Amino acid sequence: MSLPRFLAGKNLRADRFATACMVLGVALGTATVNVVLTLDENTRRTEAHDWTTNPELSPDLATTVQLRPAASSREAPAVDAPPRKAPEDVKEEIHEDYQVMRSAIRLGSLSAFLVGALIVFFSFAVVIEHRRREVALLRSLGATARQVAGVFLSEAAWVGLIGGAIGFLATIPLAKIAARLGITTTGRAYISWVTFPWKDMLVVSLIGGATAVLGVLPPLRKILKLKVPETLRPRFLDAERAQAMARRTSGVTLIVLPFTLLVYGLMRPLFREVLPSLAFFVIEAALVMAALVALLVFVPDVTRVLGGFLARVFLPGPAAARLLSTRRIRHQGQELAWSVGGVMLVFALLLSLHISTHALKSEVGNFGQTAALANQAFVFTLEGSKVSDHVLASIPEGVTVTRYSGRTPVPNSVSAVSRADLQAFARTTGRPELIAMAERFDANGVILSTLMARRLGVAAGDRLELSSPKAARTLQVAGVTDAIGFVPFLITYRNAKTYALIDAENYPLIQEFAAPPGAAVVFSEPVDASRPRTDWVRVFRPLASDGTLVAMSGSWYEAARKRETDSDFLIFDVILLLTSVLAAVGVASQLVLAVHTRRRELALLRVLGMTADQIRKMLLIEGTFVGLLGGTLAVVLGIPLGLGSIAALKLVSAFDVQFELPWYYVPLTIASAAALALLASLYPARKAANVRSAESVHYE
Repeated sequence: MSLPRFLAGKNLRADRFATACMVLGVALGTATVNVVLTLDENTRRTEAHDWTTNPELSPDLATTVQLRPAASSREAPAVDAPPRKAPEDVKEEIHEDYQVMRSAIRLGSLSAFLVGALIVFFSFAVVIEHRRREVALLRSLGATARQVAGVFLSEAAWVGLIGGAIGFLATIPLAKIAARLGITTTGRAYISWVTFPWKDMLVVSLIGGATAVLGVLPPLRKILKLKVPETLRPRFLDAERAQAMARRTSGVTLIVLPFTLLVYGLMRPLFREVLPSLAFFVIEAALVMAALVALLVFVPDVTRVLGGFLARVFLPGPAAARLLSTRRIRHQGQELAWSVGGVMLVFALLLSLHISTHALKSEVGNFGQTAALANQAFVFTLEGSKVSDHVLASIPEGVTVTRYSGRTPVPNSVSAVSRADLQAFARTTGRPELIAMAERFDANGVILSTLMARRLGVAAGDRLELSSPKAARTLQVAGVTDAIGFVPFLITYRNAKTYALIDAENYPLIQEFAAPPGAAVVFSEPVDASRPRTDWVRVFRPLASDGTLVAMSGSWYEAARKRETDSDFLIFDVILLLTSVLAAVGVASQLVLAVHTRRRELALLRVLGMTADQIRKMLLIEGTFVGLLGGTLAVVLGIPLGLGSIAALKLVSAFDVQFELPWYYVPLTIASAAALALLASLYPARKAANVRSAESVHYE
């Protein structure tokens, strides 16, 4: 066995905890990316049969009616009328939200890869710095620079090889578990059988393994330039060591190379499929890279400059432990920078994710208020027949009944309703603009939802051509609103909100594609606070045994849609959970390495009278500081990241999402980060407390 390989194995065994942390960093980072790739591939396979779920297929418009703006849509537009918008592309309208989600999931998976890479980089930087004297001794005994480099490169190769292999193998059970839990990259499908993209998984694992080798290059380059006589002199004379520690960020930008390569590999297929959504991808990638720049450039200085102030203000604890921790943070805070940066990145992404989720759930609530869902209930059939009279007879008095036909298939979803029913519905809302719209509605008119008007590029007063294989007719847009005509058929949320209403007299135009009037019924209660609300659960309970009917209240639908939003974003929570584990590993690794480096200092403190409990509390204070500062920076970074995500969603999505930051998100983020770091510091604190005071006599 050669000297480099022998020493590499010996060193890896000597630093078992650091080695395990580096291997885990590579393994979890690559496994997270591979799981996302696997779920995305299986989601695409499951949804490949239908053009409404497969963006590679052309829209099949032969299965529905044709709905398009008339050639001369508006006879005399007003001078101050807004410019006419071009109709949206049908294919893009159907798929853009889900493509955006897929791209965000792919980018989100890189957060775990990045945190894992930082663990490897920092661990090697500390380990090699700690072995400066060992390297100098080897060089003085005749070891060549090539042999020394071979030792550390062998260590990195073993870490990368083992970590990449574990990440590759761990993908198999993790992907199967995720699929069993119903997690996909679009939230629309259920994966019953998991197939694996072995080639892509192997490439990602190799890139993850190569990251370990890249992580060792900057500190190795520095260690090979050390001056043997100066390194072997007594440590209290070594003035360059502190300066070297302050410059530890040198070379960390090498991590950008595999990170950028994965961004390109993961996003290239989506760039080709959804070119109009490129703005979203660019924004998301720019935000992630901004987080990386902030992590690499600003965190070390912030940790060192502001750390002492925050420690004095926020950190409780025994006076001695607090004083020593505060002074260490102020003078050597850059040593904690990578742990702070990892916590910052994880919780910034977590905060921005929950800001986006909150905005989408608020959009559901706002739509519920617009459509007055709380005052409505719905019943529709699954067999294309009318809702029977005995069902209608069970409805309490004072409830308005509005009968709709079935809808024609997407993208031109059209249903028919009688003018009398629609006017009665409008009167129950008590809203004058809706009553006036219902009065304008007749056999020559059509009412469009907001999303349908957006897709067609029309407004009130424009004309539309509605045609089917048997007939065609030109209709005038009587109004654009989401408060009339909504029925939550068993389709996706966006498609359910994209519809047109025509008069029942024109039902023959859609008869070939839609069930007759009465196939869907909306029950609406008047807006009257003095009137007791209907218990729709009790009313619909007898219908539960009828498998041909679907019955629900508007409030139930709104709550179900919010739960569905949480379910759609569950994959992000899984990604960030794995990334949080990596952040905890990084904090623990940093503190353990610090304990190993400072063991003589800790032993000397024991000789001077500090108890094991005080030593333990000192390490816990440092861990808590990492969490507090990382959580605070996460808020500073996560709020603009969430704001940018909302802006990107508004740019490429049809939903009217607004930025809103619940007050409890900020303290919850900081508290969660502190709790994670405190938990990660338990083992290092125990290890520090067990340092034997007798070691201090060996100090030079």
